[in-house]
Amino acid sequence: MDGRQPASLGLGQVRSLQGVTIRRLYPPPAREVSAIYEDLDLPPTEHREGARPYVIINTVSSVDGRTAMEGKAAGIGSTTDRRTMRTLRSKADAVMVGAGTLRAEKLSLGLDPTDGVVQPLAIIVTDTGEVPLEEHLIVEGGQEVLILLSDAAPERVVERMRTLAPVMRVPADSTGGVDLQKALLALEAENGVESLVAEGGPGLNHALISRQLVDELFLTVAPELLGGTADQTLTLLRGPTLPTRDRPTLDLVSIHLSGAELFLRYTLARTSPGSA
Repeated sequence: MDGRQPASLGLGQVRSLQGVTIRRLYPPPAREVSAIYEDLDLPPTEHREGARPYVIINTVSSVDGRTAMEGKAAGIGSTTDRRTMRTLRSKADAVMVGAGTLRAEKLSLGLDPTDGVVQPLAIIVTDTGEVPLEEHLIVEGGQEVLILLSDAAPERVVERMRTLAPVMRVPADSTGGVDLQKALLALEAENGVESLVAEGGPGLNHALISRQLVDELFLTVAPELLGGTADQTLTLLRGPTLPTRDRPTLDLVSIHLSGAELFLRYTLARTSPGSA
């Protein structure tokens, strides 16, 4: 989603992009701003409920709903989208991706290295341990990496992964994969993670949303029509259809416009109590 290459500007402080006009359209009144989400606080000061981190999903899609080309999100969003992604990362304690996303392309989960910048914890979720960590993960200066691995994974896999990065063993859910609710609780209790940005892929997004573990969605709509066959078309969520009773209510928080690219922010309201 970020082009998987470090941008030319650092994110120690959020700065405007030269020659780019950004307007906040909603809530009114519309006005120009120097950067998108520059005034964002994570977690919000009013959010102190529960023991898990405050979780946001950040993703980009074409107008026809595709979130990847040839399995990769790189190239869909603009330079402004990549800058906005780093802004969101700079507000969070950790950035999480699923193993499939890391297998698909080289990527960084950090900020551009500048003096005094605290890098977010890079978290890789994997059920099997089959993830090309050394080949595909670009680790920024001073950044720590943590692998979330299901208890169902064989011990030989655990030992191999521990030669690459620290491993947090997490109980398996009913599918044999990482129990994400228990993983989030452990991340806050053991690693002090109070806010987390999930950057996909669509399988991880679906797992988080279907378990009602997402607080906000940040969606960039790029002015692109990509087409493609059903097997090529990755959308924001990949998984079983969400039953009506389990679908979160999305409330629009803000709209920003840069050129023809839209930046949408939603809060996700839980559909039933006690599911955090």
